[in-house]
Amino acid sequence: MGTEFEHKLLVTGEEWRTSALSSSSLSQAYLCTQPGMTIRVRLVDDRVGYLTVKGKQAGIGRPEYEYEIPVGDARELLGLAQDGFPISKTRYELGDPWPGWVVDEFSGENAGLVVAELEVPAEDTAWEAPDWAGTDVTADPRYTNAVLYSTPYTHWS
Repeated sequence: MGTEFEHKLLVTGEEWRTSALSSSSLSQAYLCTQPGMTIRVRLVDDRVGYLTVKGKQAGIGRPEYEYEIPVGDARELLGLAQDGFPISKTRYELGDPWPGWVVDEFSGENAGLVVAELEVPAEDTAWEAPDWAGTDVTADPRYTNAVLYSTPYTHWS
């Protein structure tokens, strides 16, 4: 079992763009979203598929199992997910001076939302928020992709 430890912050500035090393287009949907567990299917650049199972979050950590699956299977599974709003976003991987950070710029029903994430090896790992980042939303469930799938950002009042 793997455990993902992740900090998530809203992005308030544009300075991060100068450090973007690469970007990829992500499409994803949820096959299961129940308390304590989600099952996600993801397609990256329409070339690589993943099936991910995540457990209940405790602090900034949560169990995560991720498996690469055939692209055709990922497309079919995305088509099976009918009870939500598919997540579309561009993910930017950042380099110096913010190595390790990724920025997700959402589109579709979540357009206008830009979130930065930093995975760390353990809950007590020291980290620093970039000056272009704002509110820490790690503990706010509204900003999880599973919730954004059922209650998109553009539908918030």
